[in-house]
Parts: sequence; structure tokens; C-alpha cells
Amino acid sequence: MYILCLQILICLGALVWYRRNSTSGLRMPPGPPPLPIVGNLLDIPRKREAYAYSAMADKYGDIVHLSVLNKNVIVVGSLQALTELFSKRSANYSNRPYSTMIYKLMDLEWIFAFQSCGDIWRNQRKLFHSQFQESVLHEFRPLQANAAHDVVRRIMETPNLLFQHLHMHTANSLMGVTYAMEMTARNCNIVTMADEVIMAWSKVAVHGSYLVDALPILRFIPEWLIPGGGFKKEARECKEKAIQARNLPFDTVLAEIVQGTARPSFVSNSLTQLGSCPEIHLIKACAGTAYFAGTEAISISLSTFILAMVAYPDVQAKAQRELDDIVGKARLPNFDDQQSLPYVNAIIKEVLRWNPPAPLAIPHTSINVDHYEGYHLPAGSIVIGNLWKILHNPEVYAEPLCFNPERFMPDAEGSDLTAVLSNFEAVYGVGRRICPGRFVAVAQLFVTIASILSVFDIRPGLDEDGKPIHVEPDFTFGVASHPLPFKCSIAPRGDYVRQLLNTDD
Repeated sequence: MYILCLQILICLGALVWYRRNSTSGLRMPPGPPPLPIVGNLLDIPRKREAYAYSAMADKYGDIVHLSVLNKNVIVVGSLQALTELFSKRSANYSNRPYSTMIYKLMDLEWIFAFQSCGDIWRNQRKLFHSQFQESVLHEFRPLQANAAHDVVRRIMETPNLLFQHLHMHTANSLMGVTYAMEMTARNCNIVTMADEVIMAWSKVAVHGSYLVDALPILRFIPEWLIPGGGFKKEARECKEKAIQARNLPFDTVLAEIVQGTARPSFVSNSLTQLGSCPEIHLIKACAGTAYFAGTEAISISLSTFILAMVAYPDVQAKAQRELDDIVGKARLPNFDDQQSLPYVNAIIKEVLRWNPPAPLAIPHTSINVDHYEGYHLPAGSIVIGNLWKILHNPEVYAEPLCFNPERFMPDAEGSDLTAVLSNFEAVYGVGRRICPGRFVAVAQLFVTIASILSVFDIRPGLDEDGKPIHVEPDFTFGVASHPLPFKCSIAPRGDYVRQLLNTDD
């Protein structure tokens, strides 16, 4: 019996090897040697994914191939290759891999970031673009500026709650832009549910995290048969929270429209412009997507900004000098100052480059067989863009692990600004799936970061002896890359700050 099982394993292993190394003239991209049957299952990273895939790229090249349970995974780590595949060949590479966990169990297919290209995806993206394109964002600027000015007041009152303030500020701003709702105890509960949904889908997005995605038949197992409920319980709880977090604020806007009290927002504007739109679910889905996806990305970037200011005080000092020269100390910054603050804008770009919120973005999948640079790319391959690798290319960004906004300044020495800016655009994704909310996100980052820098000094936290704690920047490098925990202190720059925050409009 054992000899028979061994023979079967050898035959299966030989089949996998043959399919990978067929001499029919087709050459797969290089990658780690696969094992029989499971292929490269053990090579798929479960943590610090972007960093691990970057290490593979250093060893095998900018296009790396892995085979997991007979599924091809292609990891792309250069802007040239990513642009060729996702932009120039977008018709073949714009779909999403099917996930039983996301689509059947969590029921998150309504989030159009997870949808494959089709009429529903196109309609949702068109609607989203109509309200969040750069040319119409001026309508939301007063709300975003007020939110930024409000959060500095909250930080002033309770600086020990800095990161909680920043996260709730992000949620409050997006809640305002999307639904024209202010943060209340009820809305805080919506934020909590949305955060838990985001954590759940981030876990699913790591390829190979759930066996049910490889063996879909497992979804029919009753929850009560799995100890503790397992993946079925996780999916059910995520689905329930996602429905509430999506529906509650939307239903509130509908009620306000009926009462004639609705204020301008993505939802109210869309409903007003489309009138009696029979596909009201499209608006609800777009609004949920904007809020869910945007909250995490902006929160990560604000935490990354704080970390950078702690680790690089010279950068902070230079930005504050620029703010003092342009804005002064009698008011807080606003969007009218944006064009006059090039160094602050460079800090925002460097924050996004240094720690991109989505270093691996969301995987794509190919529809048809393709070939690139002599490599055979099978149909149905999962294609992952390693944005972190692109944004840390030492040939474009000298000392890429260092936080250096100077690289984005027009007069930067020894830097090809065209290449710097071209590679930077990868932070938003490439091709049809480029982030449609990038303009509203960058606008919020600008006014919030400028406001914080104008009135606060950000320093390392202190140990028990009152000495500064050295901070070594590090990140999770996952599907969403958060700064690892660090201690810091934040204090007003002078006596003028308290009066300013009490009187500023």
C-alpha cells in the first residue's frame, strides 16, 4: 500500500515538473523550484509578503513564477513589465481571481475593487469617477479642510490619543464626503464594523490563506461541524458587518433626501443627478467601496507620516519653515496654499512611496494565454503587481529605504525627476484598475499633514528615564502595509497654538 502511494506521488510530481518544464518551446518565468503536488505552496509568504516577493525578484528577476496546487502565480516587480501587462494589454489582465471566500461566503462582490470587468464594474466605476474625478473635488474641499482643522484641535486636547484621533479623522472625513454624516456614537459603531470587515478581506487577499479558495466544495460544510466555526464563522460575521456598515449610512441619506435636509455628498449628488435610477444598488455599492477602501489607505499614510517625522526630524523642520514662510502662524493651512508648498507636497509623495498602503494591490488574473519577454504566461494566471518593489527600485530612488522628500523636488541633485515621478504613479496601480479615489485621498492627506506640521512638533516617545526612545522604521509589508508599533510624542510648537486653535475658523 505504501509503495503504491509513493508511486502515485512520484507520478504526480513528474506531471507537475513536466507541465512546468515542457520542452514544447514554452518557457515559464523563473521562480522557486516547486515540490510535487503542492508546487510552491510553501514558498507563498504568509507575512511581510511584499518584502518576501521582492527578495524573490532579487534572486529570479522582475517576473517570478510560482505554481500553487496547479494554479499559476506571476509576480511582477518592474514598472516596465507592469505597464505592458496591466495597461497596454489591459483587456487580458483586468479581471480579478475568483475567491469562494470573498464572493460566496463573505458576499463582498458588491465592492467593485473585487469585481472582474463587465457591465456592472464599468457602470460602478463610471459613477464613482463622475463624483471623485479631480475636476469636481472642489465641492468637498471645505469639508476636508474643516475635518483637518478639527483633528488638530482634538490632538491638542488629548495628544496621547494621537493615532485614534487620526483614524477617526479619516473615517469622519470620508463619512462626510460620501454621506455628509458627522461622527456620532452610532457612526463610530459603523467605523468599527467597517474596520473589522477590512481586516477580514485583507486576510483573504493573501493567496492561499483559506483552503476553501483552492477547494470550493468546502463551503458546503456546516459551520457547526467546524471547531469554533472556523472560516465559515469568519465569513458570516464579516458578511453581517459589511451589510450594516454599507446600508446604515446610505439609508440615512435616503431619509434626509425625503425630508429635504440632505447636504451635498457623493450619495446625495448621485441620487439627485440620476433621479429615479432603477439601479440604486450601484450608488450604495460605490459609496461603500469609497468609504471602506479609503479609510484604511489614508489612515495608513497618516501613521506613516508620523513615523517619518519621528525618524527624520530634519525633514519636519524644513517643512515647518516652509509653512511659516507661506502660511504664517495666524491661521491654519488650507487648499489655497497647496501650490505654494512644494516641500509639503513632496513629503506626501514620499510617504506614499516609502510605505505604499497597498504594496501588492489586489491581484489580477489573465483571460488568455500570453507571452512577454520570451516567457509563457498561461491563461488564468494570478498576476500580482509588486508595487513596493517598483517604488523601492534603487536605480530610480537612491537609498530607497530612506525617507527623503528631496527626491521629488524639481532641483534635486543626481535624480531623474521624470523617472521618479513616473515610477511613483505605480502607488495608485496601473491600467484600468488604477485607484479612482486617489484625488480625494491625496487632497485629504495634504490638508491634514500641512495642518499638523504647522502647529505641532512630533518627537520620539520617552522611556522611564525621560530619554528619547530610538525608533527604527519598519512595516508589516502585507496586502495592506501598516507601520509597526512605535512610541512618539506630539506637542504644540509654541504658546500661540492654543489661541490659534480656539479662534481659527
